[in-house]
Amino acid sequence: MVIVILSYIYIFMICLFAGVTVREALSKFIPVPKTEKIGITGIIVSGLVALTVYAEFFSIFYKIGAICHIIMLMILSLGAYKYRRQISKILISIRKRFYSKEGFVCLIIVLISAYFASRGQFHKDTQIYHAQAIRILEEYGVLKGLGNFQLHFAYNSSYLPLCALFTLSFVLPFALHTMTGFFMALFTCYAVCGLMKKTSKDSHIGDMARISVIIYSITSLEYLQSPATDYGTMYMVLYIMCAWITHAVEKADDSDEIPVYGYLSVLSIFTVSMKLSAAAIVVLAVVPFVLLVKKKATKEIWSFIAIGFFAFLPYLIRNVIISGWLFYPVEAIDFFKVIWKIPAEYMRHDSAQIKVWGRCLQDEPGDMFEKLSYGLSTWVPIWWDRQQFFEKLLILFQVVGAGAVFINLIVVLLKKKKFRADVSIFYITVLINIAMWFFTAPFIRYGLAFLMLLPLCSCMNLAENIFRGKAFLRFGFALIAIICFGNWTVHYLKVDAARFTDHLKDNYYVVPIPFEDDDTDEVEMNGVIVYNSAHEDDGVNSYYHCPSSCYMDMINRTELIGETIEEGFKAK
Repeated sequence: MVIVILSYIYIFMICLFAGVTVREALSKFIPVPKTEKIGITGIIVSGLVALTVYAEFFSIFYKIGAICHIIMLMILSLGAYKYRRQISKILISIRKRFYSKEGFVCLIIVLISAYFASRGQFHKDTQIYHAQAIRILEEYGVLKGLGNFQLHFAYNSSYLPLCALFTLSFVLPFALHTMTGFFMALFTCYAVCGLMKKTSKDSHIGDMARISVIIYSITSLEYLQSPATDYGTMYMVLYIMCAWITHAVEKADDSDEIPVYGYLSVLSIFTVSMKLSAAAIVVLAVVPFVLLVKKKATKEIWSFIAIGFFAFLPYLIRNVIISGWLFYPVEAIDFFKVIWKIPAEYMRHDSAQIKVWGRCLQDEPGDMFEKLSYGLSTWVPIWWDRQQFFEKLLILFQVVGAGAVFINLIVVLLKKKKFRADVSIFYITVLINIAMWFFTAPFIRYGLAFLMLLPLCSCMNLAENIFRGKAFLRFGFALIAIICFGNWTVHYLKVDAARFTDHLKDNYYVVPIPFEDDDTDEVEMNGVIVYNSAHEDDGVNSYYHCPSSCYMDMINRTELIGETIEEGFKAK
């Protein structure tokens, strides 16, 4: 736990240096938002994105280890020296806030995060491929055709290179896995501090978005020790959407629209690289594009496009290297004919499996493609029956939330109010993402950020449109959250309380729990030793043996491109 907190401090400082350096560099090409508009969180997020893109690019050419980290520190040292005044001001501001009520609450959040991030059960997907994917990045960087060795490795995510950058396994006797906990602490502090601001607010829609961040943190506490791509992605989505709607309803003037919305749009493009299921969040980019077109700011338009593309480019390159496909598992976009390409039939089966499992049809009779062809009237009742009560309530409130959006539209038309493009695009983005989630793979955790935002924000918006009295809004502020997510929150608070007491006696108050290990078998491939989990049915893809797969059938249909692992894998 102590080392987890120290790692948080280290990540925070590195991201601060990177965030300030990147913002100052970009200010020469595009309008960047003022520090008071995006706050310390915005600067840290800028640093996180910059470091992730750096780690992704580096992994294309070499492994993410000591050399990668040293070069990063050298670059940031120059940036920190050049922009030392800006950094000094931010650190002074943080020190002042540390002794306030906000500082005390943030300290409690950090301690809770560090406690759960230092112990507990790793997420199943971390056991299957997250931990092993990080180890491969540390040992080799990006390997050609790695997805052939195990299809899960083709689920490319920019979050894993970021995690690999901060395992510090090249200097510590163990690998850190604290990035998800850091995300939780950073964004929960952002949400709580926003709620605690003593400013008069004409609208509380932003506060409902902040509450959604807090509820998500309660939901994810038990798996903070896992470098799982779902959690990192959902936190980024929640931050972007929360910052967007907060700025839309609480801004004082329109002079800072382009810098703030441009910044958030670039973040939305980057977030798609964390998990493809969040792809529709890029709809947000419409607003700054239209604003820039109206101002005929051609230079700024191309600058924003170039920055967004640069942030997304390493993800595309890594996709092609890992799988041979531009977007795995999307068969429609097929540009490359490389020797290490995952065969289309494997990808089709994998894509079908994701959708079938998302629709809870895995235990139904029939083959994968037959179940995939089920119509809505067939799979929706099965999917619904297999949701727990608090999940069913969450789904039902999407109908309430969508209804509130529709009624809000009628109220605006009747009162002849002007449509707010920034508010409208917020709801359009949420609704499109929910629709995309539902018709592809409706696992609750895949779309949880949007599923929380819709009912909370739209119901508060409706309350504000109908009842302008502040007394009612204060009452409604609490009531809407309780009605929508009372049962959900209570369920996860019970889970968190049980996890907390179960792990009190665990000896992880200094050093965090290590990645899980398991028995592995050595397998010869083209004269080279690779590894396979000895318990395929319920095994752990060990972090400690590399490269390792959970599935012998995938190993059997794969071979090395050359005589070394560094040359990559291909299908037989």
